[in-house]
Amino acid sequence: MLLNDLQLLTRIKRNDEFAFEEVHKQYYSRLYYFIFEFIPQHDLAEDIIQDTFMTLWNKRQELREDTNLGAYLFTVAKNNCLYRLRDHRYRQKLFTSNGLQTIELDLNAEILSSIDSSANIFDEIEQIIKQTMDELPPKCREVFYLSRFKDLKNREIAEALNISEKVVEKHIRRALKSFRVSLNDYLPLMAFLFIN
Repeated sequence: MLLNDLQLLTRIKRNDEFAFEEVHKQYYSRLYYFIFEFIPQHDLAEDIIQDTFMTLWNKRQELREDTNLGAYLFTVAKNNCLYRLRDHRYRQKLFTSNGLQTIELDLNAEILSSIDSSANIFDEIEQIIKQTMDELPPKCREVFYLSRFKDLKNREIAEALNISEKVVEKHIRRALKSFRVSLNDYLPLMAFLFIN
């Protein structure tokens, strides 16, 4: 049985490590793509993700019952990114390993600062995703759901639905086109939908 975010949060507040692992599994790739957009170094992105989940675990008792888990995690990740983009040691690491220039790091920090990761925004995104999913043709919706929300590979989807991988790819492209239009204003927060 899949648990929704409120159920998972309630269980995490009761020290349920299984629920914490489930949240980690559900949000890991989303957070990774969001973080990597602004800090394009695998090791630092991994560190930020771990710091984000540690913050969730360490502050679980302080969270309200109605906390929007997605908004909370993305806000913590955003703040962790900003800290690193502004910290001299991390900036040096980004300079030497990725060849990023000061202007790029400053621009990333400015863009990141302007991103609204509030619960209201996540509620809006959730509604847009639901509406866009509902508007997709049934087979396209099923393929996209398995690909982006169940993390199945194209081959696995093709086998499960008894269709070719080319048809799977066609459905994913069609869905992505719809989501790019409907989520245009929220792309930094929704990058995980658009990565293969």
